[in-house]
Amino acid sequence: MGDVPARLDDLPEADPLYVTCRGGGRSARVAAWLNQNGFDAVNVAGGMGDWEAAGKPMVSETGAPPTVV
Repeated sequence: MGDVPARLDDLPEADPLYVTCRGGGRSARVAAWLNQNGFDAVNVAGGMGDWEAAGKPMVSETGAPPTVV
């Protein structure tokens, strides 16, 4: 959350931004902040926990099996 304001130049301005976290609470606050600052941001409700529980595909950055903790 704290890195978002400093990294606005890294975000695409024309595309919707889907924001996620483990449970959905932090990403809701970030999505609201982005929307207030002119971005088209959508919170992924339920976060990665719900995504994993629904059996949706996940990958990790390391190649190890992905987990949500």
